[in-house]
Amino acid sequence: MPNDAVFNQSGQPLFTEQVNTYIAPAIDSSPESDAAISGLLFAIPFTSTVTTAAPLVIQLFNPVGSGRTAYISRVTASSATAAVTLSLLRNATVTGTTGTPVNFNFGSSVTSVMTARTSTAAPTGSPANLASLLLAAGPVLVDFNGRIVVPSGSSLTVSITIASGSTAATGSINWWEY
Repeated sequence: MPNDAVFNQSGQPLFTEQVNTYIAPAIDSSPESDAAISGLLFAIPFTSTVTTAAPLVIQLFNPVGSGRTAYISRVTASSATAAVTLSLLRNATVTGTTGTPVNFNFGSSVTSVMTARTSTAAPTGSPANLASLLLAAGPVLVDFNGRIVVPSGSSLTVSITIASGSTAATGSINWWEY
């Protein structure tokens, strides 16, 4: 008998081990997979030219009384040049164009209850800065796997800025709702 611990330790992450996968095969999947199958995985993409006066801004706002909570799956961004800053902001004020979130289940008629906005004006208000990343040229993917939770009445904003000059940039917020 091997010296494997039978029980998980209370201070450690939960682990599992699949046993006898030949007779009883199992499939592990991510929450995003289940959300996509249910028609509850969404994204709001945006492309713009970023200048010192015009950042690329994407906001996901969960309206008061929506009945759902947004779980941030991934934030993506890319730029044509280096020295571009990606910031994640909590509860910023964004004025801009309201966009229609894309459902990752192309066969689903479910629509998002979140309000998605895109803008080329800097966010205002008193937002909390969750993270800031200095980007190199090219793409960046930040996987959150639901670790950022946006309850009713809250928002997450992605802002891509450049210190000088201009560059083409893209961004996207992916989330699921329950």
